[in-house]
Amino acid sequence: MRIKISAVILSLALATTTVLAAPAPIQPSTPDILAAAPSHLSHLQKRNLVTDKLKGLLQKALTSLECSACVAALVGVKDVAYLNKNWVLDVVNDLCPSLAKEPADVCAGLVNSQGPVLINSLLKADLTGGDGKEICFQVLGVCPAPAVSSGTLTFPKPRPANPTIHAPSGVLSDVLHLSDWHVDEQYTPNSEAQCNRPLCCRKYPDSPASGSNNRSASSWGDYNCDSPVKLGQDLLKYVPTVAKPAFAILTGDVPPHDVWAETPSTVVGEEANAYGILASLGATVYPTIGNHESGPPNLFPTTASGGDASWLYNSLATAWSRWLPASATNSVKANNGAYTVSPTPGFRIISLNTNFCYTMNFYLYAKTTDYDPNGELKWLITQLQAAEDAGERVWIIGHVGPSQTDCLQNWSALYYQVVQRYSPHVIAEQFFGHTHYDEFALFYNSPSKNAASAISTAWVGPSVTPYTNLNPGFRVYKVDTGNWNIYDAETYVADLTQASTWDAKGTTPNWHLEYSARAAYTPYLSSPSAATQPLSPAWWHNVTVAFESNPAAFQKYWTYRGKSANKMPACTNGSACPKEMICDLRAGKSSDSCSPISISLKARSDQRAEAMEAMAGEAMMDPSGLRSLYKRAPLKPWNKKLCGTINKH
Repeated sequence: MRIKISAVILSLALATTTVLAAPAPIQPSTPDILAAAPSHLSHLQKRNLVTDKLKGLLQKALTSLECSACVAALVGVKDVAYLNKNWVLDVVNDLCPSLAKEPADVCAGLVNSQGPVLINSLLKADLTGGDGKEICFQVLGVCPAPAVSSGTLTFPKPRPANPTIHAPSGVLSDVLHLSDWHVDEQYTPNSEAQCNRPLCCRKYPDSPASGSNNRSASSWGDYNCDSPVKLGQDLLKYVPTVAKPAFAILTGDVPPHDVWAETPSTVVGEEANAYGILASLGATVYPTIGNHESGPPNLFPTTASGGDASWLYNSLATAWSRWLPASATNSVKANNGAYTVSPTPGFRIISLNTNFCYTMNFYLYAKTTDYDPNGELKWLITQLQAAEDAGERVWIIGHVGPSQTDCLQNWSALYYQVVQRYSPHVIAEQFFGHTHYDEFALFYNSPSKNAASAISTAWVGPSVTPYTNLNPGFRVYKVDTGNWNIYDAETYVADLTQASTWDAKGTTPNWHLEYSARAAYTPYLSSPSAATQPLSPAWWHNVTVAFESNPAAFQKYWTYRGKSANKMPACTNGSACPKEMICDLRAGKSSDSCSPISISLKARSDQRAEAMEAMAGEAMMDPSGLRSLYKRAPLKPWNKKLCGTINKH
């Protein structure tokens, strides 16, 4: 999940991390550049001149949230990084606690952990040629969305004129969907549930010695915290009382949200322990990789960016080997975490690493025109073509859904083409997580979005973690074993407002059926489908039509979206909110979404942004205004004899 502090801290990280691990650029050394600055200034004066300018650029970018200001700040960071890494680090360390409203350890931890990747990407990026605007749009939403430019895919074979339609068997099987487990092994009952960090219910160095002046954490969890170990264990004990899963899918995110402190060693241990607990379910679990599976979070190298995450893929292959055959674990190691497996003849699950579209994966900005990082979509097409040739039905599972605004629009557009090519005759269903909400998204085979053109549903699983302001939950699908479509989806939750009562009485969470999708929404449909028909994309489109015409239907969805915690802001009928949400439900690709990229600060109006863009003009040649401060004097002729030999690079 993309947590709320990212808008400020990650934008500050755009500065800080640029200077923490910059590869040695082919630039004059810092002493040479300083020598070219006005001679009457001391070293300290020169430093202060540059850092004060950079501080002003960053403050303007973060307070105005203007596109031009954001790009100028990025360019300024890159320019100063060529001079002295520590200068930028000092600036951001000064700014971060006050602007991000986070303790110094959170600021420093996030900046230091993300830095080596971001600096490499920014130094490779053409910030004034379009990359700067794209980064500012994708990370902060402060520039207009760039045009989708990823083009049209070519497939191995044309779509069959008369594809095989798989008939239902009439036999329904239970399948468990778990998502966003986010277990916190450091969860401490009676600690502060309202604290000064992004993740609470832990003991920090500055936590009160005893008790809390705010809300104390129950032993079962809190809306401001990740899952205590015992909550996940209790959920797994409850599942067999309401379902007999043939298998389970886990759509990513096992480690907690302490994003400033996660490292390879911490996530490997947390994941190994969590998968060990999940094994107690007694059913095969098919996992996928969330953005928190990596340490530091979000960072998954690409061929274009360089970097190595083999440690992660190897560790996951080992942990998942309790459920996956050798062919799948070998694929995890060879294909950046992706694999395919056939639980039963005629049915295949394809697990993708959709972090290669995640906007907070800073590796992706090293080459923004690398529309298919590591060839994952090419690999997916190969698997789907093989499934089509073999007459198989396919489920696709991933973490970051292509409909979500934090999936890169170019990648999402290509994925959408893949779904259009292989749906609905090959792709039966899709499953994602990441948002923590109970949601869905629809795909269509034409620009006209209606029931007749709806071809695929992406189910977004409710999170196990209550972080933030959600009840813990899970879902059980009723799946036909002939066509592998879903005939009902039952969501279960526990009412976390009663957590203190469970502690006082020595009881366990009150897991219960929140709702059945078929039972909840069928009464609102003008032409209800028979119980013998699946909850098809057309069915779900008709549900969204009901949301448009029936305020009660939409409000029921809004309640279920937050897992009945009733802690989300109201989405009032008659306001723009319901229209925006319904648009998003019909947006299988992120560029179709009507929701803006979520940030914690108020953004500028589009009109003002366009005006600022028009005013930028020639200033973009030196948008930071910093280059003029250390413009290099003309070089003296180079005496090659001084070097002895010429070292060509």
